[in-house]
Amino acid sequence: MKSFVSLVAGSIAFVSFLSSTHAASNHTDGPSCSAPKPDDSYFSVVGVQGTGVHPRLELRELQQDAELWNMFILAFARFQAMDQTQKTSYYEIAGIHGVPFGQWDNVKGIPGQEKMGYCPHSSSIFGTWHRPYLALFEQILHDRAVDVAKEYPIGQARNKALKIAARVRLPFWDWARKPLKSDEGVIPATLRVPRLSVIHPDGTVGEIPNPLFRYDFNPVPQNIFAELVEYEFKDWNHTIRYPLNPYFANATSRDDDVNVVIGKQQDSIRDTIYKLLTTYQPYNQVSNRANGGSIGNFESVHDGVHNVFGLGHMGITEVSAFDPVFWFHHCNVDRLLALFQARYPDTFVEDSKQDRGTFAIARGSVIGAASPLPPFHMNALGDMWTSTTSRDWTAFGYTYPELVGNPSNKTLTSTINQLYKPQTPALPISNSTQSGNTTLPAPVGTNATLPAIDWSCEVNMPANIHISYSVRAFLGEPSFNPVDWPTDDNYIGQLASMSSPRSNSALTVTGNIGLSEALMRKHKSGQLKDLKKETVEAYLKENFSWRIQALDLTEIPRNKPPPGLNVTIRNVAVSIPKSDTQVPISHGNVQYNTDISGNPPVYNGPGPDGTNSTLPDRQMTGQYDAIAGKFVWKNATLVSEIENSEVPRRMPDNVLLRPISVPSTVVSSSPTSSTQTPIATSSAANQPTTPQPSPAPTAPADPQTTVITSIVIEYVTV
Repeated sequence: MKSFVSLVAGSIAFVSFLSSTHAASNHTDGPSCSAPKPDDSYFSVVGVQGTGVHPRLELRELQQDAELWNMFILAFARFQAMDQTQKTSYYEIAGIHGVPFGQWDNVKGIPGQEKMGYCPHSSSIFGTWHRPYLALFEQILHDRAVDVAKEYPIGQARNKALKIAARVRLPFWDWARKPLKSDEGVIPATLRVPRLSVIHPDGTVGEIPNPLFRYDFNPVPQNIFAELVEYEFKDWNHTIRYPLNPYFANATSRDDDVNVVIGKQQDSIRDTIYKLLTTYQPYNQVSNRANGGSIGNFESVHDGVHNVFGLGHMGITEVSAFDPVFWFHHCNVDRLLALFQARYPDTFVEDSKQDRGTFAIARGSVIGAASPLPPFHMNALGDMWTSTTSRDWTAFGYTYPELVGNPSNKTLTSTINQLYKPQTPALPISNSTQSGNTTLPAPVGTNATLPAIDWSCEVNMPANIHISYSVRAFLGEPSFNPVDWPTDDNYIGQLASMSSPRSNSALTVTGNIGLSEALMRKHKSGQLKDLKKETVEAYLKENFSWRIQALDLTEIPRNKPPPGLNVTIRNVAVSIPKSDTQVPISHGNVQYNTDISGNPPVYNGPGPDGTNSTLPDRQMTGQYDAIAGKFVWKNATLVSEIENSEVPRRMPDNVLLRPISVPSTVVSSSPTSSTQTPIATSSAANQPTTPQPSPAPTAPADPQTTVITSIVIEYVTV
């Protein structure tokens, strides 16, 4: 068991902490306390009680309060250091979301759905379920802060520390707001550095492993992670983000690369969040992806943030909660839903049929506001939280900075405009916006509005293919190499879908990727002559592109997409108000530009089996296997076949293929130059649609030849 001593670089003040740790809310002298109860009784999820309602702060704002930040870091490290077998350990609470599959707090599973976590996705209770979940995490975090405070010297120092601990709440990471420091990027630096400096209760200063950077398993639950046969989590002893080699045991995190990737699409994220917060939709539509929101929904945006972390823990539903960034991400989702609730208080969870099941919620059941949110009990008697009882977030002892003091709707609207209003919410209709003149006309008068057109692409994504993937939009031709798409200069944004081989969803997700701000940038650069509707339409016909990409950054063939996938340009007339207390208003019906396909012919024509990708001809071709729930690539011989090419083509450097099936090919292992790859001397046989377990690698016959397997690439993610 990892002791807290190992995390605080020699501080001897904490040697005895683990021996005294117990269920966080079962002791009687902590602010979150409830009456002691036997170990086999229900655990009371109460949030933080007895200290008042305190705001959850944005991570970078929390860091500005040095004393509160220090207490938070020490508490978070201590939380992670708890014995994994404890019911309220970091490991066990993170595991509620997915693995280890099984009961938490004696809440039994649904027969046939045991290989799922408790978390409901594609559900009207997506947001309300996470509210007590976050409150539980916050509750234990707060109690660990109290433990730290009690180790300060008795007297004034301890009293001050206890007051600081009383304010400890879970911070949020606002991935939609513009970075306060241009050189920091979207992801706070404190989430990306391996060590942090802290002041211990005894006054000593030292560095500790940054608990926000990763979670170290102690031990790695190999038998549990082995159930996720598509991934290598059983071989990773800590959480990893955006690994370059996700199918290898020695994969490493690329946090700075994640920062670049999410930065490229932040304008699109902000545009969507602004529309969701300022356009009325029923709660059942705006909160989740299952109920057909006309402009998108918070869950789909949430999916996209998960997906930027690739095939690391954060990108896979069943293990995402182990990554510390999960908690700050979901705290922000809860905040956005709270802002929506405050602005539109009359709409909330309504009865709806559950497209997907969970460990404890049957697929096809009807869930409403009064339905339980398993496995979260309100008290030791076993009463469960419901959407109704968790509707008021202050019941858990927290609020958000924008909601302190219950602001009026006008004030809240002004705050939302300041935080998220795009620089170009729509393209003004004006002859003055010719190339070379980028000063937009301002509305005249307090209540004046500017006529404009908002452009976007509507995406319909089937979620029943049991993989996580994205539809990426571009203004201009995207890079030849799919690995470069998330950072391509022409990349605008994505609509993402999280799924899993264990998912039983059958829905199609609808959402939008905003184009107006990107079009304005093209106009300012001189690439778009003016903003007239006909000019924009002509530009989009020539320059709009979209691609389908799996979570491992490989392409899903454009000319054989998942059944039901569709991308359509749309536009709608809007009025942009001058006042910061008003929001853009749409007028009339949405117009669909069905003549703008955005899907140009594949580069090299169809491959031998009728499909292709943007990689060189016949290097990677395959088809989607609906039964297997994956794309199965054929002819993946790493190079063009000899009879079709005098000089072998080279695979893009960062395209990673995972060998998982047996048929073999003998290749030359002595390329003539450092820029060439081995040449296949015989074609691989077509691969089975259901791959078999990987055999042990075959030893080379001699230094000149190597036996390699044909390759099946699985697009399996959450």
